[in-house]
Parts: sequence; C-alpha cells; structure tokens
Amino acid sequence: MSHAVHTTHALVLGSAYVQDADRLFWLLTEDFGLIFASAKSVREETSKLRYSLQDLAQPRVSLVRGRGLWRLTGAEENNTAKLNGEEAQALGRIAALVRRVMPTDDTNHEVFSILNNARIELSKRTRDPQAVEYITVARVLYQLGYLSCTDEYRGLVDSINFDSAIFTQAEKLSGKLIHDINAGLTESQL
Repeated sequence: MSHAVHTTHALVLGSAYVQDADRLFWLLTEDFGLIFASAKSVREETSKLRYSLQDLAQPRVSLVRGRGLWRLTGAEENNTAKLNGEEAQALGRIAALVRRVMPTDDTNHEVFSILNNARIELSKRTRDPQAVEYITVARVLYQLGYLSCTDEYRGLVDSINFDSAIFTQAEKLSGKLIHDINAGLTESQL
C-alpha cells in the first residue's frame, strides 16, 4: 500500500526527543497548518534530515500522513539566514505562542505568511526584535480571532508585511497593543 507524499514549506516551531534517536516536531506548514510530525533516527550521525530540522529552521519538507501523526520522509534547507541572539529568542517566543493558540491540522496561509515575514524581518537585524515580536503576535492573534482590529489598529494587525509605517504606528500604540494582546490571551484561558 503506497502513501501520498506531500511536499511543502515549513517553519520548525519546536521539537522533542522521543526514544533513542527519534524526534517529534511541531511544524507550521504552508499547506497543512500546524502539524505534529515524527522523524525516525534523526538524531543519528548518519541522518540526512538532521541539519535541516533544527528548531526555528525553515526547510522544505516531505511528509506522509499516518494514523494521527505525520511522518517526515525528507527535508531540505532553504538557504535562509540563521537567527542568533535576540532575534532567535524573539522568534522562539512567537513559535511557543503559535503552538499554544493555533489549532492543529487547520490550514491558515495568513499565519504562515506572517511568521515567514517576521523571520525575514528578524534576519535583517535592522529593527528592534521586540517590536517585530509584538507586531507578529498581534497579527497572529488577530488572524485566530483572539484580537479585534479596531480603527487604530487598521493596517497594523490586518497586514502581513513589514515597513517603516508599520513600525511607526506600532511604536505609537505599543503600550495599548501589548495590553490588548495580554487581555486577549487571558480571556482565551490559554
């Protein structure tokens, strides 16, 4: 019996060790949303998947749907810039939040695009990572229904791109925006 192999772009939101050499991954994929996927023997020295599947990496992955769990059959790096220091920490906090609030196996192209653009913006190292972080979190929460787009937030939370006007608007509204993000998370009880 053959299984269909699905290939898509992904962002590795996190991973956990399973048994001796296996790992379980939280992947935000372009085509399938947030999924759990396992990779056999990925921690062994001879594994071809080992370097492509680091946390916060952005590989192109090949997946097979199993019973209740996806299986990783291939991964290739996308030549994206590596994040270090504050940028990696900011994206790590965003990834942890997305794992917490986003339903699994629910395709959401906007959330994928928002995180992809945030990763690109962080890799440029031209903006404050905290500003990129709270703008990204607000956009994700808006897309998932945890934050409403008031008139003052129009263009800030309902957009997916970053530019100077977005950062100027976010700087003016930073205190209120952070308060509304925290209130949305508190009310959701997540």
